Amino acid sequence: MRWRTARLSGRTPIYGGALAALTVTACLTVSACTPGANTNAGGPATPTGGQVATDPATMGHVTLKVLDYFTGGADNTWMNQVIAAFEKKYPNITITRQSLTWTNLMQELPLKLRSPSPADIVPPNNGWQSLGALVQGRLVSSLASYATAYGWDKNVPQSILRQQEFSANGKQMGTGVVFGMPVALSSMIEVYYNQSLLHRLGLTVPATFSAFTADLAKAKQAGMTPIEFGNQGQYGVTQPLYSIMDALGDQSAITNLIYSQGSGSLDSQASGFPLAVQTMSGWAAKGYFTHDFAGVPETVAQQKFIDGNGLFHFDYSGSLPFTKPAQSAGFGSFVMPRDDGRPPVATMSAATELCVSSKSAHPAAAAAFLNFAASPAAAQIAVNLGIDPMLAPNVSLSRSNPLFADEVTNANQVTAHDSSVPYLDWATPTLLNTLIVQMQEMLGGKTTINGAIGAVQADYAKFRAQASK
Repeated sequence: MRWRTARLSGRTPIYGGALAALTVTACLTVSACTPGANTNAGGPATPTGGQVATDPATMGHVTLKVLDYFTGGADNTWMNQVIAAFEKKYPNITITRQSLTWTNLMQELPLKLRSPSPADIVPPNNGWQSLGALVQGRLVSSLASYATAYGWDKNVPQSILRQQEFSANGKQMGTGVVFGMPVALSSMIEVYYNQSLLHRLGLTVPATFSAFTADLAKAKQAGMTPIEFGNQGQYGVTQPLYSIMDALGDQSAITNLIYSQGSGSLDSQASGFPLAVQTMSGWAAKGYFTHDFAGVPETVAQQKFIDGNGLFHFDYSGSLPFTKPAQSAGFGSFVMPRDDGRPPVATMSAATELCVSSKSAHPAAAAAFLNFAASPAAAQIAVNLGIDPMLAPNVSLSRSNPLFADEVTNANQVTAHDSSVPYLDWATPTLLNTLIVQMQEMLGGKTTINGAIGAVQADYAKFRAQASK
């Protein structure tokens, strides 16, 4: 699941990962996801090797149609400004834009791509139920040649680029051919902290996972809420769960599990998942979470945190509901540290990816726009709007907002170390629902730790067995 709402912007939530499986018909097997027998889809617009055009100024007068789900707020402004900057740089290319809500777009995208004249550029969801289905249906183009020509295969961290890769038949994720390009907007799970409460306890930002857990005990002993947490909608549980898993598991093991590569399982210690579930159970038993957190809406927990009612809060970058820049003073963020001295691992992706329709008459111009939307110039536009950037370590950043500076630094550090993992629920089309139900029941005492772990592993094993047929 990928979620961003917006600080200072009124942006609508952006969902990703397996959450789309709850808004469209869930795919129970990879083959069942194929959006129709579209044998005339056209396939890859370019061969996987060879030279392709990369200078938009030489492409003649072109009109590109872009479809996105940035329907309001700062993301909408970002897209408009990126398009304007691209058209100014390349006046021979005109871009027309259509925006749909996330739910409508996910429901309609396969049909739109099968229409006689689809958009040239579209934003599928990551994972099996969206991008994988479009690849299988030959509805989006291979971008392998452009990845080489533009240097995406060298300049984009592999942990990020792999999120756009599928085998040509759409049956393997995280390997094979590049079918999408991330935009220069990040979405990452972080730990937020209240500086004054931290200082009141005589603490500094924890440098290890053990130090973080010790801080929780000290906060509880001092009468504070250690972690402001709401899980009424059940999705909130993924944020601390994934952060703990990233701190305790092995990055490669987690990544391979999500991409169904190798022989690992979610109930293995290398995945970090069993320890993460056990840790969440222990924290709940010790009262480290908000009282009656199961009935607290996620938005209420966010507001209570920025009102000063908790030491820590797990959330997606850019999601705290500040209405004025001054409100963010006194808060900071970090990626959950590890105990083994390795760089922190973060669950991270771009806020969206862009793909090229296999029916596009202008694939070279479309790829050029994808390259621009991922460029440092696009990242700087994001920073100017107060949106968390990605793929741009040298953006010019005002230090007037220390929290935003923390978030940008966190994203840059994870990018520099190539230490991100995809969202765990991408592993199967149904895993998000299984995760949130099992965690809710485990935290509510309706199932055991081993019962929850076993149910999640069973979902994962069932999907892998079906996908291998």
